[in-house]
Amino acid sequence: MWSVLAVIIVAVLIFLLEFPLLKKRKKKKDIWFFSILLFFFTVISVLEVMDIPLPNPLDYIQNFYKFFLG
Repeated sequence: MWSVLAVIIVAVLIFLLEFPLLKKRKKKKDIWFFSILLFFFTVISVLEVMDIPLPNPLDYIQNFYKFFLG
């Protein structure tokens, strides 16, 4: 539980450090891109910390090549 809280705190700190600079420079696209990526990777980090099994992208790539190459 504490590790989940630590991941969320780190993500919030990163957001609080980066967001004002992006807002000051009026970079709306960068703000959206940064926020979406930070949220996505925070969720993945929380799932990893909670020991929830996540799919390995390499498995999908190998299956793709096995399908076409036999």
